Amino acid sequence: MRRIFLTIAGFLLLMSGIVMAAEKPNVIFIAVDDLNDWEGYMGNSQIITPNMDALASQGTFFKSAHCQYAVCGPSRASVMSGMYYHSLGFGVDGALQQKDDAVYDAVKKKGSSLIYEYFADHGYKTMAAGKLLHHHVPEETVDVSHGRGPWDFNRDENGNQKRMNWFGSKGLLDWGPINKPENEMSDYKAAEWAVDQLSQDHDKPFFLMTGFLRPHTPLHIQQKYLDMYPLDEIELPPYKADDYDDIPKAARETWNSYPTTSWAIENKQWRKMLQAYMGCITFTDVQIGKILEALENSPYKDNTIIVLWSDHGFHMGEKERFQKHTAWDRSTKVPLVIVDPRTGPTQGSTKPVDANVELIDIYPTLLDLCGLPENKVVEGRSLVPLMENPDLEWEYPAYTFRRETYATVKFGSYRFIEYFDGSMELYNHANDPNEWNNLADNDKYKDIIEHMHGLLQESDVILGYKESKQR
Repeated sequence: MRRIFLTIAGFLLLMSGIVMAAEKPNVIFIAVDDLNDWEGYMGNSQIITPNMDALASQGTFFKSAHCQYAVCGPSRASVMSGMYYHSLGFGVDGALQQKDDAVYDAVKKKGSSLIYEYFADHGYKTMAAGKLLHHHVPEETVDVSHGRGPWDFNRDENGNQKRMNWFGSKGLLDWGPINKPENEMSDYKAAEWAVDQLSQDHDKPFFLMTGFLRPHTPLHIQQKYLDMYPLDEIELPPYKADDYDDIPKAARETWNSYPTTSWAIENKQWRKMLQAYMGCITFTDVQIGKILEALENSPYKDNTIIVLWSDHGFHMGEKERFQKHTAWDRSTKVPLVIVDPRTGPTQGSTKPVDANVELIDIYPTLLDLCGLPENKVVEGRSLVPLMENPDLEWEYPAYTFRRETYATVKFGSYRFIEYFDGSMELYNHANDPNEWNNLADNDKYKDIIEHMHGLLQESDVILGYKESKQR
């Protein structure tokens, strides 16, 4: 009898575990490359992004989310590990863009796991398509893997990259219509793959990742998307010709060889570049819409958390630049949307969160939402309190770093940048959202500068960064 009792007890325990696993929410994890916070809901009414806008209106939109490194590879490594890039031993010496396997190994050495591995270790089926880490994710670490497709370039008759406008370094910043069918685009295929996964039965909760390349350069997209933005109707971003009169020399070390806004104005290309960038965003929005529609028509719709994020922003003429890498808001600020259908607001009733948050906060937030054990190695913090109360007083800063160049912090309405030659910038976004007036030399802001400097110098974040520079 005792043996029978134990068998029954074991069976009941097993069934209880199955029920608990079934109640765990699924996660759809969407990454978009080089996406500014420009979508209509998010700050630029001329952008046609009905799907991302709808997503933002159904969940929590973080208006001041910031990347930890304003370039693809390091930013993505930080998101997926929940740690600052230099905490993994990267970002100062050696290659800027570490290989995905190197990131994986560095996280393991820290006694931690990449976010999708952590979910897999706690009973989730992990699936991936497209650009997630700098290239993809190590394929042996996911149950199903559809790798990042090739870059979608215009090609000549010999299959070589065909440039149309700008012949800068690597030829990546180019713009115009692409001579490639839409259904052959990498992002189209990634979306179709995700749709297919949502049409299948899964015996475990899933963590479904899809990474989109567009609007990363080159800004090549089908003519129909360009036609959605007539050139004479495009509104130009704010521009100040003498914007650089009050910035330090060190700021110029963050620049690349892409054209300046002055060049774009002189050559009558600015609106064409914006047209291509916005067309690429709309194309990606269409792909995201396919995934959202598939989810809505699936049995998973009421138990699936969605997170949408971008690895960094991209200057499209603001601050005289067309690029990322800088310490200014256009480079560091990104869209971040989290939707939890179990507790989320009804359509149109959500209130955006003004607090400054970091992309490394995604990792612990998803663990919190999914009821998984805390990973004490990660350096981000859960955003669930802000999802529950958007007006919550949030006393945490948001940091961004650049190899041997700068550390910057966003705290309250202020952006403070400290370059490693000692020069500084300070901007008050409450009355200077375009960062046109550098207050670093203004004695009136001495106390604020001292406080912001202290946030960098006294935090484990900057101390860790300086220690890594000395290694």
